Amino acid sequence: MRFLPLLFSVTMTLFASPKEISSFNGKFLQTILDGNGKKIVYSGELWASKPQNALWVYQKPIQKSVFINGQKITVIEPQIEQVTLRTLDDEIDFLQIIQKAKKVDEDKYSATVKGQVYTVLFKNDTLSSISYTDGYDNRVSIAFSNPSQNKPIDASRFKPLIPADFDVIKDR
Repeated sequence: MRFLPLLFSVTMTLFASPKEISSFNGKFLQTILDGNGKKIVYSGELWASKPQNALWVYQKPIQKSVFINGQKITVIEPQIEQVTLRTLDDEIDFLQIIQKAKKVDEDKYSATVKGQVYTVLFKNDTLSSISYTDGYDNRVSIAFSNPSQNKPIDASRFKPLIPADFDVIKDR
């Protein structure tokens, strides 16, 4: 569950970018490197849309869908037939990320919020990657391929369909 706050902060960083992004879709490769050099790599696809909607569909090494709607997270894990419902805390002030993101060079932006530094890279004015060090000192890098920005995304994509036979866990 440690990756959920990471996902939310990354999703919000999409909207925190100094570039005007109202929606985003792209395949991603998320690499997490811990202090001991252990690397975990996830792959999948992300859909995000203002005001605060996101769907992270993880395909490898595990299948899972993470829906973020405002302050609510729904995680659907088909392999264990489980759904986790969660409300986000206000641990990170995302408005600060938006306000503090500053241009470093032509395609690179940076923001520091509560000691955490976010680096956002663009290629040809399109989001290409986000990297930061999380609260566990893991280096997180999310690289996007085949990105699409500011194209309509049907709102129904962000509504989780919970199978009736799955266990539902309410966390907070």
